[in-house]
Amino acid sequence: MSKDPNKRPPRTFNIKTGEVRFTEPPQTPPAQSSPQSGSGAPERASTTQRAVFSPTSLQRPASTRVDDAVAPDEADESISASALTLTNPSSDDPGAGSETMAATAGIGKKTAAGKPKAEIETLEQFIAYAFSKKGQRVLLKPKFERVIAQNLHLDDEAQARLMALANADVQLAVPRQLLLVSREVDGHPSLRAALNGFVSSVMQRHPAFSDSGVQACLRNLPDAPPLATALRKVAEFEPLAPNDGDPIKPAELHGLRRNAVHLLSAWFATHRGLSLEELAALLLQVTWAPAARLLFDDTERIRALTDMEQAAGVGLACEKFRQRAVEANAAQDQALRDGVGLRESIANLRAQLEQAEQERDALNTALAALKESAENQLTELQKQHEVERTHLRHGQEQLRGRLVRRLGDSIEMLEVGLMALRNKTPRTEVMLERAEHVIDALRAEESNLREE
Repeated sequence: MSKDPNKRPPRTFNIKTGEVRFTEPPQTPPAQSSPQSGSGAPERASTTQRAVFSPTSLQRPASTRVDDAVAPDEADESISASALTLTNPSSDDPGAGSETMAATAGIGKKTAAGKPKAEIETLEQFIAYAFSKKGQRVLLKPKFERVIAQNLHLDDEAQARLMALANADVQLAVPRQLLLVSREVDGHPSLRAALNGFVSSVMQRHPAFSDSGVQACLRNLPDAPPLATALRKVAEFEPLAPNDGDPIKPAELHGLRRNAVHLLSAWFATHRGLSLEELAALLLQVTWAPAARLLFDDTERIRALTDMEQAAGVGLACEKFRQRAVEANAAQDQALRDGVGLRESIANLRAQLEQAEQERDALNTALAALKESAENQLTELQKQHEVERTHLRHGQEQLRGRLVRRLGDSIEMLEVGLMALRNKTPRTEVMLERAEHVIDALRAEESNLREE
């Protein structure tokens, strides 16, 4: 067999057996016809060799289109035979490193050119097809979701092949497309979980997400830092200098950082339940605002505004921010109206407060005057009471002395009268005189007491 790359026979790859088959094309007769030997049919020689995935040789021609097996909007187109590239390690031919693998629908069917198409039936084939798209959008029809959902198992060899494809994705452009496809899977949670699991494995293995805080955010650990902090660490990722080979170019590093930030943002939106407003605010804080601050003049700003290609994304973000601004303006207007009402209420309350303070001051003054008047009256009453008590005590003493004297005199007279009655010859007239005198004196004293 010739080793000239231009003269090598075409090859086809069998997905199920992993074999590459070499087929000799029909021989073209020369311009001048000559007799042919045998049956007149061109001879065909075929050999079979085992092929392995080569991460560095994964290429997709610009003419490759999405097959109707995975892209409902391009149902009449098919993926060319060069959708996935393989490497034959046993070949000495430098051009033998790039071979083709059919990635989508139609094993046993014929295309317009009469060539068979390979049908996507397993998760490995679909993921490999996604890597062949080089970061372009990947779509999956519901009928093929059912087929792939029944073939989700990935053995060690399949995992190794897919991880090799992931390692070859220097710009990290494919995992986000797989994550977005998983969001559109309906009715097959196992397929969605398998796609998310593969994307999670790629992210956890990639150096851009090697920071401990970013890993904690990926695993949703309790001690994980804020989402903005994790995104900022990814946006500032600096790869280590390789031991051999050329370092990553600045443009490639910029694309890697951008894709890593977008992948992590999509992961947060999917697994943290971020709303579109929260996601736009997060991207504005981490990537958009820092990039806008690097535009130092109006010319650069105009160039940035007019160079935007993703009008839908920019329009969505602007619409969300505009809606938030409208809501903020409405809330501000309502707050201003409430503020005017509150200021009026405060003014009324202050007037009432001043009036209450004036009334309080008047009452305090009246209370102080009343206290002073009461204290003066109390002092005067105490003095009068002391005088009256002194007079009463004096009068009581006088009365007591007078009564004592009167009683003493009366007792003395009665004793004299009694002595006159006790004589051998009682003298009743003396007793009668004394008794009448005592009675008159007591009646006079009684009259004096009544008058007092």
